[in-house]
Amino acid sequence: MNATLIQIQGASKLPCGSISETAVNAALAFIEGCQPKNEVETALAIQMACTHACTMAVLSRLGAAHGGDRHVAIMVAGAAKLITAFVRQVEVMRRLKHGGNQTVRVEHVHEYEGAQAIVGIASQDPSR
Repeated sequence: MNATLIQIQGASKLPCGSISETAVNAALAFIEGCQPKNEVETALAIQMACTHACTMAVLSRLGAAHGGDRHVAIMVAGAAKLITAFVRQVEVMRRLKHGGNQTVRVEHVHEYEGAQAIVGIASQDPSR
């Protein structure tokens, strides 16, 4: 537990180097909101919370526009990588919780005269 809190505190540091109590509480609420069921989901939820905290810190620094164009470009690239990592983490959590199955829901179908429609599982295997 101590290691987790240290990691969350590290991800929740302010630009001045102090720890943001609000960011730590937000990370803990995020982890609780993920409702992890086992150690793997818990570790992933912690990573997601830390990634989110870091992303928000980088984006807030971008909003202040400190530094020159090169510094801002580096911050934008870093923020983009963090956002991509977070999206991947969300997808992994979804797969862990719900499996790799996908559901396709058809909203609208056009059926023209002379056309054939299949409802159900379609297979090219003639033995089925």
